[in-house]
Amino acid sequence: MVPAVSSTLSDSPPRGSTPVGAPSSSVLSMPPQGLPSVRDSELASELERLSKGGHDVLLTANKYTVCLWQRASGSAPWQSVCYGEFGKKSQAVASTKLRRRLLWAQVDAPPWDIDPTTAHAQIAVAKDLKAWLRDATGVTGREGDATAEIKDVLPYLAGWRCQFTGCGRDLRRHQASGDMGRFGYFAHIIAASPDGPRGHPTRSRELASDLSNFMLLCDECHRMIDKVQPASYPAELLQRMREDSIAEVKGLLDSLAYKAAEVVGVIGNIAGQPAPFHMDDAREALRGARLRTDQGKPDRYFDPGSGQHEVHSASYWLGLFKVLERDLPALRGVLAGTRTGSTRPRIALFPLHSTSVLVLTGRVLGDTSGLHIFQPHRNTVGTGTRWAWPKDAPSPADGKYRCEVVNQFSPGQTEAVLMVLLTSDIAPGRLPPSCVAAGQLRLPTIRVVGPTFDKECIQTPEDLQLLGNVVDDAVRKLQDEWRVHKVHLIVCAPASAAVVVGQKMQARHHADYVVYEAHPWKDTCFQPTIEITTTHIRELVSGLGTALPLQS
Repeated sequence: MVPAVSSTLSDSPPRGSTPVGAPSSSVLSMPPQGLPSVRDSELASELERLSKGGHDVLLTANKYTVCLWQRASGSAPWQSVCYGEFGKKSQAVASTKLRRRLLWAQVDAPPWDIDPTTAHAQIAVAKDLKAWLRDATGVTGREGDATAEIKDVLPYLAGWRCQFTGCGRDLRRHQASGDMGRFGYFAHIIAASPDGPRGHPTRSRELASDLSNFMLLCDECHRMIDKVQPASYPAELLQRMREDSIAEVKGLLDSLAYKAAEVVGVIGNIAGQPAPFHMDDAREALRGARLRTDQGKPDRYFDPGSGQHEVHSASYWLGLFKVLERDLPALRGVLAGTRTGSTRPRIALFPLHSTSVLVLTGRVLGDTSGLHIFQPHRNTVGTGTRWAWPKDAPSPADGKYRCEVVNQFSPGQTEAVLMVLLTSDIAPGRLPPSCVAAGQLRLPTIRVVGPTFDKECIQTPEDLQLLGNVVDDAVRKLQDEWRVHKVHLIVCAPASAAVVVGQKMQARHHADYVVYEAHPWKDTCFQPTIEITTTHIRELVSGLGTALPLQS
């Protein structure tokens, strides 16, 4: 059975509405900084503590919340102790252990804003405390205002979850016992009574049975906004919570109709810092791409562990090749569908690793349909995951990327350079000696560039599609026209773009690609890390030439 409908406080009506009349006395100022807020059980503990000493004790109360004061003697100044919820537990302590000692003052102002020395305080009487509790329930909880339609529609919109941001408690299942039932409160945003929290002289009556003025809350959150910290939760904030909850529930339910994808994370340390990646990040990004997953956690591949990320260190690559030896067959099993006993699944790839590993990842995954590549964005606004594609990103122009031949091919040459430069340009002095001589290019060279050098240049999946088309053109020129045997590959691009470059390596007859990484020392040449052939991957850092097969 659903408990009583709650009223809720505010000094302003819901967004989009126009205030009518003057604010009521239920509008609360914020309590003094540092004054703690308490629930009923905590206030009861404070009252019991004060009952054991010789202090004077005062409770100031408006229609629904209280402030506790103490002083050492009749001539000493009053000191505020706490504010919040006065309920049955506090009433029991006040009526027994503070009998004839507790002072009680009913006020119209916020109970922490009054001057205790001028408050009309009287000895608290048990029947008066009981009457105040009854009246407080009247202004903060009125079941009759929630119509049958509200009780039907609001739980549907909320998914039977508490709509308080960050809570989301299941209101159909009792948290402790697991029993099924209805454990939600239909809480007013603008109170049904003008005297209630967020009450208004006219709009309280107008919106008392208006669906848009109700939130579905658990007991704890309901008491928090109405009695424990009413001043902290104005109507506009609660309206945002309600709207955000409805949008989130709708998005989650709509995602049931989306195509399922296998979440694959290629995540490694970047500059020695662990790269966090959680399933919540993946799910939010997938919803934006109209995909879903049933996985409890993402599949992670090529993770070198917590060791220092040093792409020019022999120990890094020797350790990583042990990981690759284990993970390459496992990833091929996912691609073949052997792990699930079905055809190749739709794959959602979340890449954040060294450039060399990302290029290798693209080569292993191949350039086939059913692969959705996501991009980690640096400047995520708000609380959304960095992996979601920006909703306001403009569609890229068809000619956003271009392929430039910057040093022509001469007959008989067997090596060439491919540079994919999207985030930064490269000074000739930083190119490896195999590619330049006396500051001049000595090998045929192709550059793939965008309109500007920008770390946030990949903003949409369409960007990746256009980039892939241009890299395709470059690879065709290298292999079909120039017919070179070796390509020196330098990539300065976002993670997703590095994967796309690897995808464009022709699986059966591509040239050998030597992949380079930037050196952390300024003006130092890019250094080779791995070589990817048609059949193998070989590390080039340790000098041992450790190799692994790319095919099963």
